[in-house]
Amino acid sequence: MTPAPGAIDPAARERERSILIASLCDIALIAPFLSVGLWANSLMMLAECARGTLLVVLELLLLVLMRRIHRGRIHDYDYGSGKIEQFANAGIGTAMGLAGVWVGLGSLWRWFHPPAQDQFSLLVVAGLGGINLVLNAYMLWKLWRAGRDGASIILTGQVKTRLVKTLSSGIVMAAFCVNAVFVEGVIGQAAELVGGLFIAAAMIQLSVSMWREALPSLLDRTLEEAQQRLINRALATHFEAYDSFIGVRSRLAGNTPHIQIDLGFAAARTLGDVEDVSDRVRREIIDLLPGAVVTVLPRALK
Repeated sequence: MTPAPGAIDPAARERERSILIASLCDIALIAPFLSVGLWANSLMMLAECARGTLLVVLELLLLVLMRRIHRGRIHDYDYGSGKIEQFANAGIGTAMGLAGVWVGLGSLWRWFHPPAQDQFSLLVVAGLGGINLVLNAYMLWKLWRAGRDGASIILTGQVKTRLVKTLSSGIVMAAFCVNAVFVEGVIGQAAELVGGLFIAAAMIQLSVSMWREALPSLLDRTLEEAQQRLINRALATHFEAYDSFIGVRSRLAGNTPHIQIDLGFAAARTLGDVEDVSDRVRREIIDLLPGAVVTVLPRALK
């Protein structure tokens, strides 16, 4: 049975649903984290709120990208939408790093200037931390089930991210409990200091990793002269197959060449003929430049 246009397979739909549910669960905790963190004067809880908010933004962006991939809309932008995703990663990574520095400095400040805290509010903080730990563990299981076939790179990355979040929430949960039980003594202060510095380090480390991933794609370079000659050779090979050469744009993102070619075709030519020529040119360039991302855009000549 032929699927309807725009339809996606059940496995892809399940991958989308798993990320959406995980994002909604995280969103549901943001307001309670913020409210309880302010009420209890808990820097750790506020730090978890900041980290969770930034990660939710990233999850939603990845969900949008996954939906575009599943529906074949990846070429709506020049060279695909990967460039926009990398800009978003870099922006969120910067915010994550700045927030991590703020949390680290705040934790050190509070060690020398202990805040006023009451045990009941800190017990509520610990309870909310426990709910967060359980939700992270459950969503890790859901994401793992949806992505265990390894078919989605995005979902595989989300499984790894959720595993780190689950382990981190367990450590932070322990710090919450110690801080609540020993609120009046140096042990409680030490727990908040250690927990705050741990969250700060995790945020800064994540910021660095996001920038490492985004930087090669953001620092575009021109293709080497030898690579440009190979593109010209492919165009020359099929010179008689198209009616006009309009232009070519290329860039090197990391080690991956991205090439966009605009070819003109007479209005009288059939759609099948135009697609055949475009596909032959694209395959020729990919054969000459393995790993290249090539887009051929046919244009109707007036």
